[in-house]
Amino acid sequence: MRKTDALKKIVIEPTKGWACLKLYELWQYRELFYFLALRDIKVRYKQTFLGVSWALINPLMQMFVWAFVFGVIAKFPSSGVPYVLITLSGTIAWSYFSEIVNGAGNAMLTNTNLISKIYFPRLIVPLSVVLRALLDFVIAAILLILMMFYLRVPLSLPIIFLPIFIVLITLVSSGVGLWAAAISVRFRDVGKILPYFIQILFFLTPVAYLKSAIPQKYLWLYYLNPVTGAIDGLRWAFLGITFSWNWLVLQALISVIIFVSGLFYFKRLERTFADII
Repeated sequence: MRKTDALKKIVIEPTKGWACLKLYELWQYRELFYFLALRDIKVRYKQTFLGVSWALINPLMQMFVWAFVFGVIAKFPSSGVPYVLITLSGTIAWSYFSEIVNGAGNAMLTNTNLISKIYFPRLIVPLSVVLRALLDFVIAAILLILMMFYLRVPLSLPIIFLPIFIVLITLVSSGVGLWAAAISVRFRDVGKILPYFIQILFFLTPVAYLKSAIPQKYLWLYYLNPVTGAIDGLRWAFLGITFSWNWLVLQALISVIIFVSGLFYFKRLERTFADII
């Protein structure tokens, strides 16, 4: 061995910026990602009488309830579109958002044995919920299209922009879910608070009604909610109901900020998960 080799030093320093996220590990552990997602899907529908049909029954029940409350009793405007389609389109988008937030927020506590025994990028645990929620969204979206054909509401060209709004919902829901997942490891009552938070946000988001029913002076508050833009965009893609593209840029920026901040906060606390959990 040469003298220079013997004196060589290796300096290990903490990574900074985007490098500390180690997002490349998500690809390296992609098989575990798929396994967790598939496991959640099987557990959810295993030993159930209706199985995957629950992905259709849930939005259908909400569709009829909200259509009766807001369309028949309250007589909210529908822009010439059958009100059941207004509520169904909003419901499937909201269900996708709430399922990711709830699932990701509780994912760390439901996988304690896995987290405390082996190493893998912990981001996989909350983010794997997205695939399960996306499956339910696709099934419910097919139901929406069938309802449109039944009610003779044709699909329009904006449907090609649907992936943009799916990404928007995924970003904001995953970001909120990452914040909730990281905090829930230390404060276990976060899982109990989440349903109340989602229920309050539901009524502050035009899920069962259009934004045209909101008084003009409060409309800017709704546009600060990125879920509002995603739902409006989804209705435009499916039903052709117009919405404001100007506000969508702001809502997309808010969604990105929530997601990126959730990533960094989760990674910041990741090293303590195994000890605390």
